[in-house]
Amino acid sequence: MARPFREGGLMYWYNPTTRASERVEAPSTDEQAIRMLGGTKDSAKFTEEYCKLRRSGSPIEQALVLVGHEFRLRQLQYRLALR
Repeated sequence: MARPFREGGLMYWYNPTTRASERVEAPSTDEQAIRMLGGTKDSAKFTEEYCKLRRSGSPIEQALVLVGHEFRLRQLQYRLALR
C-alpha cells in the first residue's frame, strides 16, 4: 500500500534539474522545495508549476513529485517528436 504524502522522510522522484530519478530527504518547507528546483535555466518553470500545485492544496512532497513527473513526460515527448 502506498504511503500518504507527508512532509519529511525520504521521497523518490524525478529531479527535473538533474534529469535523474533519485531518493532524497523530502523537504519540510516550501523554501526547501523551491531550492531543490533551482539552479537551471528552466527553474522558473519548475517553481511556477510547484506553486500552482501548492495553491491547489497539494502537500509539499506530492507537488515536487508531480512537477518532476510532468517535466519528465514533456522531455520524453520532445525526444519522440525528434525521431
